Amino acid sequence: MVRVLHCDDSAAFRALLRAELEDDADIELVGEAPDVDAAITVAGQMRPDIVLLDLLDVERDAVEELRTVAPGVQVVVLSGHPREYGEGRRAGAAAYVEKDAPIAELRATVLRVAGG
Repeated sequence: MVRVLHCDDSAAFRALLRAELEDDADIELVGEAPDVDAAITVAGQMRPDIVLLDLLDVERDAVEELRTVAPGVQVVVLSGHPREYGEGRRAGAAAYVEKDAPIAELRATVLRVAGG
């Protein structure tokens, strides 16, 4: 099972994603955070395999900060910006998914990144 931490400033979006993933047999949502500082704290405690992180948080060098507290963690950018805008700004993240992508695309990306 892939352990996932979701960081997004929108409580409504976090709740929506939680509802989409709660019965998933392959993905366990082990934590949520409203900002990157909270995500770093939670990642250090929960040791997720994947962190879903908003593009603006990635630009802050959050990927390296997360890897410091959770070695081996992979980051997937989950952004409201189109891929063309954010692809070059993903700063060490393993993948990029737009927030309006089908849940199947996000799921497949998480599983692919977790599998190496």
